[in-house]
Amino acid sequence: MKYAIIEDEEFARDNLRRIIESLRPDYECVFTSESVSDCVRYFSEDNDVSLIFMDIELDDGNCFDIFNKIDLDVPVIFTTAYDEYALKAFKVNSVDYLLKPILKEEVAKAIEKYELHLPVEPDYSSLVAAITPRSSGRVLITTRMGYYFVKTEDVAWIEAADKYVSLVLKDGSSRVTDFASLREVSELFDPRLFYPVSRSVVASVDCITQISRYFKGRLHIELVAGATRRTEVITAARRKEFLEWLGHSGKK
Repeated sequence: MKYAIIEDEEFARDNLRRIIESLRPDYECVFTSESVSDCVRYFSEDNDVSLIFMDIELDDGNCFDIFNKIDLDVPVIFTTAYDEYALKAFKVNSVDYLLKPILKEEVAKAIEKYELHLPVEPDYSSLVAAITPRSSGRVLITTRMGYYFVKTEDVAWIEAADKYVSLVLKDGSSRVTDFASLREVSELFDPRLFYPVSRSVVASVDCITQISRYFKGRLHIELVAGATRRTEVITAARRKEFLEWLGHSGKK
């Protein structure tokens, strides 16, 4: 039986592979990847992978981007640190899930579940709908005096730095949020209009003023919000995806 491991951390990827090899020596790992773009290319073509072990957070996005781009019908065992509500969705709509740090006995149970219930008919559209929050169009900001909302349409980009996640508004001012991670707050924003240009910045299409070719296939982009300017680099691996998003952002 052939399987794939989708994981952006090399140690975690190698560790999971060793565990599977010890449990099922006859299983063959035929594909590993750390990015959405690689997975989309690979699974868009004919292949004989029967099972995927897939992390949620990948090098260039999260795994739900894969399901949004291609019709994937391969059973998946997710590896995740998601909360209890999300885990219920995984339990209903996938083969199984493994909580990190991953333990050998849990991998064994997940594989046994997969083998017991063959053939598996995954329902990833329901999973994506259950996991992905809908944009509310606004973000709640906390101050010493109370609370107020910032409209997502007024945000130029979201940035994570020094343990804080902030909103940089289109007038150049900044608002510190209560969110613990960039991913958590960016889920409140429409992905057609906001793109993770780097691990620390999610930018609005409205604030991208210049795109230049950079060495080794990368792109150099300039973000502007009022008098505030910032530059970021799009990696070569994400270049095609970024340009496709840029060409289609804002379209219904």
